[in-house]
Amino acid sequence: MRKLLVFGFTLIFQFTMGQTWTKDSYSKYDEFTFYRIEALYEQIDFNQPDAALLQAAIFFVTNEERIKAKLPRFKYNSKIENVAAGHASDMVKYGFYSHTSKIRIKRTVQDRFHLEGLNPEFYGENICSTYGLQYENGRKVNPPYPSGVFTYAFTSKKETIPPHTYISFAKEVVKLWMNSPGHRQNILNPSFQSLGCGVSLYLEKNFYNMPYFKVVQNFGSD
Repeated sequence: MRKLLVFGFTLIFQFTMGQTWTKDSYSKYDEFTFYRIEALYEQIDFNQPDAALLQAAIFFVTNEERIKAKLPRFKYNSKIENVAAGHASDMVKYGFYSHTSKIRIKRTVQDRFHLEGLNPEFYGENICSTYGLQYENGRKVNPPYPSGVFTYAFTSKKETIPPHTYISFAKEVVKLWMNSPGHRQNILNPSFQSLGCGVSLYLEKNFYNMPYFKVVQNFGSD
């Protein structure tokens, strides 16, 4: 059960285990050196996920697609990241999935940009809701109770569904967007120069409380 929505609008040092990803970390890495971070290959701990690292992973994997298309890399923008992270959190907190927020002052993408003091000529948004586990879409799953471990049903042996690592989740989300024309158009839009990503964890009550993330990308022009 994956969900994708797209919105676009146009107007004429060394990171080691135990360290915390911060906004300043973006300036210390690129799409190549980022892969040296050991924590990327750890499975996501859903009791204490590192949202900042996951958002960074999505940012750098998205920039790989820009490089492939021979487009300029997105610049990191902390205020745009605040817009994306806030909308992801609001969707989980208030139980909706849309580009239109339930919060009156945050109703539109433009509203959310304005609250961060941003008024770009061009802006856009991608959103996604998908599994935090490396689940094969469409396969039957056993109820995880009482162990909390998800396994596939109707198999001759117990087949556990492992959590995503930080990097595997980022690659999966960007792949979903790149396989969707509207989302792909946003990622490869030359009018967008800046990017911020946001994630928020929730449990999908319609699927045995499997861990899911709502993910947001916001794009802006300089």
